[in-house]
Amino acid sequence: GSALPANACEVLLRHCASSADSNGPEMFDQLIRAGFEPSEGILTAVVSLCAEARHVRLAEHTISYVRRTGGRVTLALYSALMKVYGHARLWHKTCDLFESMKLEGVMIDTVAYGSLIKAAVESGRNDLARQLFKESGNPDLLNYMSMIRAAGREHDVPKAMRLLEELERSPLPVDATAYNCALEACAACNDRTSAEVLFKRMSENDNIDVVSYNTYLKVLLYAGAREEVARIFREMRGRDLAPNVVTYNSLVRDAIARQDTARAWSLVGTMEQAGVMPDAFTCSILMKSVKHSPCPDDVDRIIDLIQRTKVIPDEVLVNCLLDVCVRLRDTQRLTKVLQQFRARGVVPSPHAYATLIRAYGHARRVDRAWELWHELTGGEGSAGGSEEAFAAMVEACLAGGDLQGAVGIFREAGERLQSFARAPSVFSAIVKACLLSKQQQLAIELYSETKDLFVCGRVSFNTMIDALVRSGDTSKATELFRDMALKNVTPDLITYSTLIKGHCSRGDLEQGLQLLGLMQRRGIAPDAVLFNSILDGCAHKQMRTLTEQVLRDMEAAEIAPSNFTLSILAKLYGRCGDLDAAFHAVEYYPERYGFSVNAQVFTSLMSACIANGALPRAVEVFERMAPAGAPPDAKTFQTLLSGGVRASDVQLVARLLQDALSVGLASRLESEVLDAALLLVARRGQAAQAADLASELRASGAALSQRALRAALESAAGDCGTPMSRLGSEDASTHLSWPRSPPPAPTPRSHAPAPKRLAA
Repeated sequence: GSALPANACEVLLRHCASSADSNGPEMFDQLIRAGFEPSEGILTAVVSLCAEARHVRLAEHTISYVRRTGGRVTLALYSALMKVYGHARLWHKTCDLFESMKLEGVMIDTVAYGSLIKAAVESGRNDLARQLFKESGNPDLLNYMSMIRAAGREHDVPKAMRLLEELERSPLPVDATAYNCALEACAACNDRTSAEVLFKRMSENDNIDVVSYNTYLKVLLYAGAREEVARIFREMRGRDLAPNVVTYNSLVRDAIARQDTARAWSLVGTMEQAGVMPDAFTCSILMKSVKHSPCPDDVDRIIDLIQRTKVIPDEVLVNCLLDVCVRLRDTQRLTKVLQQFRARGVVPSPHAYATLIRAYGHARRVDRAWELWHELTGGEGSAGGSEEAFAAMVEACLAGGDLQGAVGIFREAGERLQSFARAPSVFSAIVKACLLSKQQQLAIELYSETKDLFVCGRVSFNTMIDALVRSGDTSKATELFRDMALKNVTPDLITYSTLIKGHCSRGDLEQGLQLLGLMQRRGIAPDAVLFNSILDGCAHKQMRTLTEQVLRDMEAAEIAPSNFTLSILAKLYGRCGDLDAAFHAVEYYPERYGFSVNAQVFTSLMSACIANGALPRAVEVFERMAPAGAPPDAKTFQTLLSGGVRASDVQLVARLLQDALSVGLASRLESEVLDAALLLVARRGQAAQAADLASELRASGAALSQRALRAALESAAGDCGTPMSRLGSEDASTHLSWPRSPPPAPTPRSHAPAPKRLAA
């Protein structure tokens, strides 16, 4: 369309500046391309309007336009830009303008020097502040005040006093404001002596006001001079200077610091009687008394004060109140406080929203959390919320059991995850929740969708790799391992151990050993668990030579073999048919490394003997267990019972059943093993003995089947000549439970000759 008139373009630019329109720079360029040529006055006005709105981007864009078009940045433009930086508290940028002004030959006036000196002081560049103060030639009162403040921040009270004396000697009129700067410097350094001298001088010269008394009270309260505080308070009233809210706030804060809550509330009452209304800072101070030990009554008292005195809560007070309500875990009070704030027109800050969302989540009120989330984001989802609110909403969903909601919030964030520092920790929490709910595939899918947006941590990688290995998907686990390398996430011992164990359990020893070598080349020492995993993999494949090589490597790494290692060796040598090597390992390693053999090792050794047809040696091992401090467990009895049943050794089986009953392990034996053992005794042994065992086993709660129990009872009934139809199971047990002689002791066996030692 046709170009806008110049005055219309000016109005548009002024609106963009004053309303902080984010499209301001683009609008500016569009108007320039359309032929608009703004004058210096218009440009200066646009930059000045950016100050209140803190529209730094448009202000800088305007200055860049002036330089780009060959124009000169005048003092007026520089002053306007300083004003913008001052409102935005970008003091370092204001300081940087000084060098630009010098290079461009701009003559700096007193006002500009004042802005530069203030910026230098605020940004901590005190050397630059002193340089500017000297260069200003004829510093005004504001410049002196800025330098006195700088001296206070440097904790240099003598310098502050010298500057004040220099100001007093100058022709400039010195009022209470300048003296208050020097007094504030004394207060900042807790220099009571200098403060007393200066305050006395101010009082004598009548250069004193309420601010002076408030500052001096701060010094006295810090020193604990409370009697002097009372005197100064009376003196203040004698000068017809009414204490203001700052005065009372200092006294209330001192009372709260001394944990004198009653005194603090008494002062609040005095304030109200004197017509001085408490402000948000007063209420925030009172909140400190309940922050660490929240009490509902105290919180309600503060809320009542806010309502009664019509305090407009600031962000600090809102956050304090909400934090305390969260600590109380009282969602009703939390909702009430929120509604009261809204009624007063107070809009919670993003931090307050995050606090509320998190609180409702942990209170299992996910519905309320979702309401706040939609209210905060305006229906834009994660695209409209802050990073803190995003993390809080995910946490709330997970705390309330809404896993799909948490995943949805994470997905909605999309490209913004690249700028979210908390993205890795939030993702880690979601991964853990997925695994707890047995939805590991959901975690892997979410990782695949977002892996290019952020780098998840090593813990998350390890968690996902472990889940994949447990499910048998080692190929996907290996892909994640490669992703770690591509994203410069260094694998640790847990990473390698998990993958190696996965490969070994699937029989892929070659891949497991390759990873072990890679791990050792990277300086990560394997631990006992990892070595045992590899040994177990070798044993399953009956790779004796490789097993013994890994065992030597284990010892070379100064990792002592354990009972778990011995169990693996016993199984390996048993499968290889070398019982002597198995016995040697069980005798040699405990003696060398100083540990006792446990029941699991003895059981594995017995199993090896049984598998090789050496039941007598298995019995011998069984008889060694109790004296060795490793009493047999249920697994031990089951192993030897199974061997006795296969060998049809009725006496051994009967004895083992009796021993299991005597040590209280019969009830923990598997039904199949018990049935087979009892049937063997019933069919090939003495009928009375079978019935007796059946009765005791059933009384112990052992898992006998009806088939085995019936066989034992029928055998006993037939032996007694009593028809089974006339003998109930309960009667049969009673009838057949006569005393019986103990089973004969096993024939002592001589120990086997010393087994040969391993080549290792």
